[in-house]
Amino acid sequence: MQLSRTHSARFGVYTRSRPRLLVRAAAAADSKRAAAEAAVDKFVTSNSVVAFGNGELVNQAIAYLGSCLMNKKLENVVAVPVSSAAAHEAAYHGVPLTTLEDAEQVSLLLDQADQYDEAANAALKGIRAEPQQPELPRLRQALKSAKKVLLLAESQDIVPRLCASLPVFIDGSTWEEPAEALDDLFLGDAEIWRRPASGVANPRGGENPYMSPDGCNIVDVRFYEGMKLFGEDAQYEQIAQEIQQIEGVVAHGLLLGVAAAVVVADPKQGVRVLEPNAAAAPSSS
Repeated sequence: MQLSRTHSARFGVYTRSRPRLLVRAAAAADSKRAAAEAAVDKFVTSNSVVAFGNGELVNQAIAYLGSCLMNKKLENVVAVPVSSAAAHEAAYHGVPLTTLEDAEQVSLLLDQADQYDEAANAALKGIRAEPQQPELPRLRQALKSAKKVLLLAESQDIVPRLCASLPVFIDGSTWEEPAEALDDLFLGDAEIWRRPASGVANPRGGENPYMSPDGCNIVDVRFYEGMKLFGEDAQYEQIAQEIQQIEGVVAHGLLLGVAAAVVVADPKQGVRVLEPNAAAAPSSS
């Protein structure tokens, strides 16, 4: 019996949308690879020390750097891993490793932004718990050592206003009081949820709250309608300052004025390089 087009589509034998989805997926993959390669080609030089954060685009940049070193396109480039994922990728692809402590100066820090506001040169980092939890204290340390910061981002993550949850690292021994202070600070604007290591989340972290290797909890500030303070679209700098004043806060995922450039993976327009006018030396915000 020959199935009709309707029945075939129902059982997955025929679908008009499937080729389009495959084309879109291929275009997205190509744009990510192109952006990662462009970041290395344009910003990484021989005889340099490059710090790597985490993210799919960062992993692809590390892989491409490994091939450049193997082919002698680049020479004497050493990687400083800011995450355990970066350390694994660099080792796998034959990129020599060092540490922040042993490196005299980091020539370039390359990381992937979870969201990026071009007008404000502001980025969010550490939103996602998978495939690994963020390591924001190490990232902050690397930012202070980096001569230049380059961010990678996917086109859908370029936003007019940062609007995802903001991760805040809190000293594990006294997490409840800082979390309550955050709850008071963002009352009416966000919910405060302790991040779990796995499983279903709830405000207290579920049955298995996440504890970082250096003894911190992660509390996510889950904004209702974009990043606000006292009901207003406050300056990101003010939001960061209010958070940093809370005792017990170790680090947060709001990066302000650090990016000298942002390489964007855009399936429709190709690779784009944003060079924000507000870019400055890495700050502590």
